[in-house]
Amino acid sequence: MFMDSLVSRVYLFLFATPVMYVVMMLISKIDAPVAALASVAYILPFVGASWFFIGQAKPWKLFLFDVLPQGLGTVAGVVLIQFFPEPIVFVLSLLAFNLAAVVLGAVGALSGTGHPPKADLHLIHAIGRLRDQKYGVIAAGTGSLNSNLPMLAVNQVVAAALPQYALADKLFRFAVAGFGPVLQVIQGWIPEAGPARSSHRIRTVAGLAPIVGLLAGLLLALLTPWASPLFSGGVIIIDYSLSIPFGLILAGVIVAQVVGLACLIPLGRGAALAKSTAIGAAVNVPLMFALGIAFGAPGVAWAVALAELVVAGYQIMVVRDSLRHVVQPPIPSAEAH
Repeated sequence: MFMDSLVSRVYLFLFATPVMYVVMMLISKIDAPVAALASVAYILPFVGASWFFIGQAKPWKLFLFDVLPQGLGTVAGVVLIQFFPEPIVFVLSLLAFNLAAVVLGAVGALSGTGHPPKADLHLIHAIGRLRDQKYGVIAAGTGSLNSNLPMLAVNQVVAAALPQYALADKLFRFAVAGFGPVLQVIQGWIPEAGPARSSHRIRTVAGLAPIVGLLAGLLLALLTPWASPLFSGGVIIIDYSLSIPFGLILAGVIVAQVVGLACLIPLGRGAALAKSTAIGAAVNVPLMFALGIAFGAPGVAWAVALAELVVAGYQIMVVRDSLRHVVQPPIPSAEAH
């Protein structure tokens, strides 16, 4: 299963990397070699084995072979760029560590199998396997639309505010990336209990996710005005009119990631996950242009926040409805403590 998935994702990698390179060259002013390396570096993790370790319910392997190398790449890049202030230094650091994560993940996934790995390299078969993942593809595609289209909307309706919005978006993405390892561990922790006990863990996670999301969103809203001059050399200052909606965006995204990926998927509700992101896009796209014209960059951010909260709310309702039909076994005393 891992080898078949790896082959399909390598074909996707070969298709997506040139597309990302063209897009980066169109929307940024970085050098072509840096854009090429960055395209490879940023897409490489999707060829990794995180999904496999999550499915095996082995969070320690996920952390050791996937999360840790990628995190070290970011840390090393931040440190190196202080001494060698060139974009290519940071990109090379990401590229090296992300490649290490892919290799280590493959070794960790294939170790102990007792027989040589085999894979079906036929392109038609690889594409056919992707059809089974249609709900995930829809969710990822519409989620990407929801997260990237607002920048284009700001550029169209209030271009002067683009630097402030872009920096707020970057700080938001830092927060999402920081939560990524937590999400991955949760995804492995839920099935680790086995089918009979996973519903109890889903209930626990779905109940705690809104609290964690609101706390994270509150921190982002409070810290963004303070962090913005530090990350921009004092050039850009973001006030609460923009940081508050971005805090709500973070809250909604965290809840949607946890409930959608860690709860809906184990419950077999992949179609609901795809539907929720489609609903979010239907709310987000018209609303952000309307509010953007009326209120500028904060209006776009509020539109995204409302859409993310709608997505999270819908997913929570689906999880609660699904759990009503699950017979809950008694909680063992050891787990209860």
